[in-house]
Amino acid sequence: MKFYEFARSFFRKKLQIRRHFATKCTIRGTRGAKVQADATFSGRSMVEMLGVLAIIGVLSVGAISGYSKAMMKYRLNKQAEAFNMLLANTIQLSGQLQSSDTMTYYHDMLYKLNLLPDGIEYNANIDRLTDLFGNTMLFYSLNKWEYSFGLMFNALKNANGSFEVCQNLMNTAKMFSSELIRVERDDHSSEGLTIKSFYGDNKCVSGVKCLKDLTVDDIYAICAKTDTDNTNYTLGFVW
Repeated sequence: MKFYEFARSFFRKKLQIRRHFATKCTIRGTRGAKVQADATFSGRSMVEMLGVLAIIGVLSVGAISGYSKAMMKYRLNKQAEAFNMLLANTIQLSGQLQSSDTMTYYHDMLYKLNLLPDGIEYNANIDRLTDLFGNTMLFYSLNKWEYSFGLMFNALKNANGSFEVCQNLMNTAKMFSSELIRVERDDHSSEGLTIKSFYGDNKCVSGVKCLKDLTVDDIYAICAKTDTDNTNYTLGFVW
């Protein structure tokens, strides 16, 4: 009887030991499989990574393009505001100037009197005013009765935003039509000088082109690019 109980106890413990090791092996095996599965599914294939990079590239190009357009619009708005103020200052100042029959320049005077708005600078090296786009300006009188602002542009290939700036300035001229005598576009080409004039309210008579009547299409045509690579043009504001 004692032998039977001993054998029974022995085989019971042996079975428990087997079950214990089987359970441990199962747990370890499960954990190993889980770790392997996590390693498998946490990675990304090369195709997926290339796709992500392509999307990032497209978004970057769009962001840069949008930023460039926004900056151009900001500079154009600032340039228009600066020229509006500059033109108002010079028209007011011109009434106090004593001009002669010879050409007299006043742009350095604007600088000394601190009448240059933000966005317009005086370049002493070339003795000219410059705007945000590098276009040069002169404030001068041709005779005792007329004062002018001459703005010189490179008209080709939209250099320095000249096309948009021209539109800005023509819209400004339309706003100041009651103060201006005329605006002239002078084209300097190998074929000679061509002048197109647009007149202010006091000179707006039948048969002439009036500033106050200019449409969006008219201004677009006035500022359109010329047809030769070496052609420059000047916009002259006369009051």
